[in-house]
Amino acid sequence: MAQPPKIVVFTGPGLSREAGFAPFDPAAMPPGVALEDVVTRDGFARAPERVFAFYNQRRRALQAAAPNLAHEALAAFDLSRPGEVLIVTRNIDDFHERAGARAVIHTHGELLTARCTICMKVSDWFGDLSALDDCPICGNNGHLRPNVVWVGEDPLGLALVYPALATCERFLSVGDGGGEPGRSFLAEARRAGARTTEFAAAPTPVSPEFDEHIHAPLGQSVPAWVKREIAGP
Repeated sequence: MAQPPKIVVFTGPGLSREAGFAPFDPAAMPPGVALEDVVTRDGFARAPERVFAFYNQRRRALQAAAPNLAHEALAAFDLSRPGEVLIVTRNIDDFHERAGARAVIHTHGELLTARCTICMKVSDWFGDLSALDDCPICGNNGHLRPNVVWVGEDPLGLALVYPALATCERFLSVGDGGGEPGRSFLAEARRAGARTTEFAAAPTPVSPEFDEHIHAPLGQSVPAWVKREIAGP
C-alpha cells in the first residue's frame, strides 16, 4: 500500500461459516480423523495421504461455495476508500478476493495455493494435490504441501500487519472468536488509539475490550454498518 491504512479489518472463521464454509468444524471432520491429525507438521509427516485428502475435499467445497453479503460489503468498503482499508484474515478461503477486495493479507495461508518445501515458493493450486505432484516453479517432485499455516507455525504477513495496526484510526473485528492473533491485533490497535468495533454473532471473551460491539448475524450487521459509513454524516 502506498500509505499506511487508516482502517484495519480483521476477519475470522465466523465470517466464513456464514458463507457455508467451515473447514475445521469438528462436526465436519471425516470419520476417524481428528483435527490434530490434519493441522500439524507432525500429522502431515505421519500420514501425508490423509492430510492431502482432507485439504483436497476442502478445496472442492470452497470452490462450490460463494462469498456472502458481509464479504461483499467489506469489498465495497475497500473500493469506496482507496488505499485506506486493509483486510487481514485468518481464513484460508478466497471469499474476500472473489467479492472484489483488493488489499488482503492471509495470516494463516490460502487453501487455493500450494507451497514447495524445497524452493519455498507458493503456486496457485485449484485441483487435487498429492505427493506425486511437481512444483510448478522449481520442478522438484513430491515436495508440495497445502499452503496453510499449521499449529506451531508462525502466522504470515505480520511484518505488514503490525505497522498498519500501529498507525490505524479504526479497527474492526469481524467473525473472530477472541483468540490469537485477533486478541494481539486488538491490543495493538488500542495502543495506537484506534476506535475498535467488534462484529460477532454472539458475545466473545474479548467483547468488553472493544469500544463498540455489534452482536448479530454478520450478513446483516456488516452491510448495514458499511452502508452508513459510505453514506457519511
